[in-house]
Amino acid sequence: MGENVKHFSLEEKDDNTYGWPWNEIVKTFLQSHYNAEEKQYSIKIRDKEYKILKRESVTVFYDADGNTLFDVTNDRLDKEYKSEISDVEEELENNAPAEPMGKVIEAIEQEAFETVVSGDEKNVKAEDVVPMGTASLADIVEGLPAPTDEEIKKAQEENAKSLKQSAKEKLEEELKNAKDKNFADPVITYLLKRCEEDDGLAEDVLQNHKTWKKCFDYIYEQARKQKSGNCAAVRDDVVYEWAEDYFHLDDKAVEEKKKKEEEKRKKQQKQDAEKRKQQKSKQKTVKEKIPEKTPDAKPMKEVKKQAPKKNEPEGQMSLFDLL
Repeated sequence: MGENVKHFSLEEKDDNTYGWPWNEIVKTFLQSHYNAEEKQYSIKIRDKEYKILKRESVTVFYDADGNTLFDVTNDRLDKEYKSEISDVEEELENNAPAEPMGKVIEAIEQEAFETVVSGDEKNVKAEDVVPMGTASLADIVEGLPAPTDEEIKKAQEENAKSLKQSAKEKLEEELKNAKDKNFADPVITYLLKRCEEDDGLAEDVLQNHKTWKKCFDYIYEQARKQKSGNCAAVRDDVVYEWAEDYFHLDDKAVEEKKKKEEEKRKKQQKQDAEKRKQQKSKQKTVKEKIPEKTPDAKPMKEVKKQAPKKNEPEGQMSLFDLL
């Protein structure tokens, strides 16, 4: 599903809206888990389960099978969360439904009203009723029951399962596309096993800039440092450790720097190529302006200096000239 993943940011674009049902997923997350300290969550909407993973710069949303649906930059979520809190407090003061969280509150009021009308008011305790028109958001949240240890553990297990499943799919895809399968197969098989045991490794494997090719280059570079002469003998377990070290390595800043340098290099190459093209064009224009010799052109006659006649002293007049 990688090609269908949608990325939402603060940029103002025509297609930068969540749409249904993703807007409902984001709303529920902002209301129930945004300020929690955990990084992994599981929520249920209309009998469907969704997994959420908070990363350093983006928050990723998955379906129940661990397939990535979309991600949102944390800057955008923070702005929307603050905006929604402000809207809710303002709208509640005016006794009007707020957007978008006000609609959720309005739905709760409607549900409470229908419960009373249907004759189930005997199951509602007086202390559980909150006057929604005057309650603050803090009062509403405070009245929600805290999750039990069993519920927290179950949610953590479900989130871990989603994380591991995503890491498994990525590594299997890397192995499928690897050119050096004889080397890649045992190393990636080891990483798959370790991801099942270590949530942290699974999370690191899912980083967008981490790839098997870069992992192979890292292993090769470590082996090159230990070579003696023209060869290096390295144990399998050491190679596996190097592979795991690569995914744990915090090299995001280095990768971004390399990417910028590569873009700068390509831009310079393009400029140099354009300059050479312009120079060749100028040389061609100058060459075309130089006239070429035509076959009809008559050669200039060569004027030879006439030699003085014999017995005539040069520089003196002859008597015959006077006749």
